[in-house]
Amino acid sequence: MKDPKIYLMNDPLLHADMLDCLDAGKGEVLYSEEDGVMIRSGEDLYRISTESEETLRKLCRMIKNDRDYDIVTHQFRLISAIYEEKGLFDILPCRQGVYRGERLPEPKINGIEFRPLTLDQLAFVTENYDSDERYIKSRIEDGMLGAFDGEKCVGFIGRHGDGSVGLLKVLPAYRRRGIGEALETRMVNRVLDEGRVPYDHVVIGNDASMSLQKKLGMEFAKNMVVWLWKKD
Repeated sequence: MKDPKIYLMNDPLLHADMLDCLDAGKGEVLYSEEDGVMIRSGEDLYRISTESEETLRKLCRMIKNDRDYDIVTHQFRLISAIYEEKGLFDILPCRQGVYRGERLPEPKINGIEFRPLTLDQLAFVTENYDSDERYIKSRIEDGMLGAFDGEKCVGFIGRHGDGSVGLLKVLPAYRRRGIGEALETRMVNRVLDEGRVPYDHVVIGNDASMSLQKKLGMEFAKNMVVWLWKKD
């Protein structure tokens, strides 16, 4: 196999997630040639990039069907080929934002303290992010950050299991005070301090999030990144 970075660096914004996966040592390269790359994270996430439908079909056939899995594809136009090879999926098209600048100034918000979340906030985060408790527990243990008004948690941010910055939430009564920006700034800086490149996924149509990412200096790939997971 060829060095996967040769292919991925042809579009570093589109492939920021795959590059980060490699740099963090959390991905197994299953295929890397001039026509594409496929990386597996853990047992259940396959990241694919290729412009060739023939290659995509070949990569899909390499994915075993003996366990649940998700796919992240970097070519929206080839999704129908994935359906034909692997069956129907639910999809979530996103724009991938990448921060390639220096450390950001961290805004202070009057009356708000920023500090790491603990498992004491597990129920609160699970309720307000609409996710299962086991996943949120793993994210808190990975290092989520909270915004606190006294002892009351009013917002939070973290990183998803794939490494992307996300899980951003601010309670309605505390919005429009810059808390979301302050949280994300601090999380971006934490990723930079680890020597990694911060990236996130903005769901198509989430204009408020897109505006915030651009304000922070995120650059966006021209093409979409699409999450696919098996229909129930």
